[in-house]
Amino acid sequence: MNKLILIGNGFDLAHGLKTRYSDFLLWYLNYAIQSFRKNGEYADQLIEISFSEYYIENLSIDFTSLSRFKQSLEQYKADIIFKIKSAFFKNLFNITIELNWVDLESEYYSYLKELYLKLEASNFKNFKHIEGRVKSLNNDFDYLKNELHEYLNTIEISDKCQVQDIAIHLEQLLAEICKEKSYILFLNFNYTSTIDIYLKDLKNDHVIVNYIHGKLNNDKNQIIFGYGDEIDDYYQKIENVNNKEYLKNFKSFGYFKTTNYQDFSRFIESNQFEVYIMGHSCGLSDRTLLNRIVEHDNCTKIKIFYHAKSDSENDYIEKTQELSRHFSSKSKHDMRIKIKSFPESSPLVKLNEENA
Repeated sequence: MNKLILIGNGFDLAHGLKTRYSDFLLWYLNYAIQSFRKNGEYADQLIEISFSEYYIENLSIDFTSLSRFKQSLEQYKADIIFKIKSAFFKNLFNITIELNWVDLESEYYSYLKELYLKLEASNFKNFKHIEGRVKSLNNDFDYLKNELHEYLNTIEISDKCQVQDIAIHLEQLLAEICKEKSYILFLNFNYTSTIDIYLKDLKNDHVIVNYIHGKLNNDKNQIIFGYGDEIDDYYQKIENVNNKEYLKNFKSFGYFKTTNYQDFSRFIESNQFEVYIMGHSCGLSDRTLLNRIVEHDNCTKIKIFYHAKSDSENDYIEKTQELSRHFSSKSKHDMRIKIKSFPESSPLVKLNEENA
């Protein structure tokens, strides 16, 4: 039986890597403030920072969280002018502070859909104005993508990052395919190469790693950053606008740049397979791809490696709820059969190691 392992951001987080979008935003804002402190002003595509009257030598901004960063700005509001020039980034900034997390790609699509609704409400008479706002949105999104690329390159990944529980899970799965003479595909949704620290010395043609969304600093497999839910009711309407600017950041068009998606498709078509979820949120930003996996006739079971938050709290139910959105209404019975129950599931990392 072939095995398909979905590697998501939770996999990196389990290794102690600061790969949340909120971590990235803190890094970006810290860089802006440090430049401002050095030069007395700062400006880029998204924000501007300047002193209102005079230079403050001992400027102290708290970067332990985005909410504390905002509190620091409030403390200095009489002295510092902090201006967010991008409507999209302002919305993103406020949501991240409120929720303490953000799905950047989903927020992009929500904003794009909001612009489409404004266009529809005007009976498409406001086309040029809305097109301009869509272009601005895409420019801001591209800027964030480039900054994110730079941030991820600051994260060090080495053998020291290895987590014992994850190593045990992977050893068991690899042992099974060796015994069965089957294949295992690691479908890595991350841009980072954390999975490679477990596989780099392994020489086995039956083990495949597919960086489906690209890999850092790889010109032949560039990062795909955008949204991937063509099943959404509004996607077809947006596509029918017949303006390529509206489709610029949909993942489908990024997939055409490599054979990664075709390679993945051939794998699930080739034989029956089991799905193992390791740190993937199963959110809507990858809905079309995930729908193809979970509803495929060759998919026989789905095992969740959940995040254990405490002795009594974990995200297993949340994962099943997210997975449910990738099954059509006609496939809900299959969903109940394919997804393994909680007693048959496992924590990705046990609490004692997560808290070590």
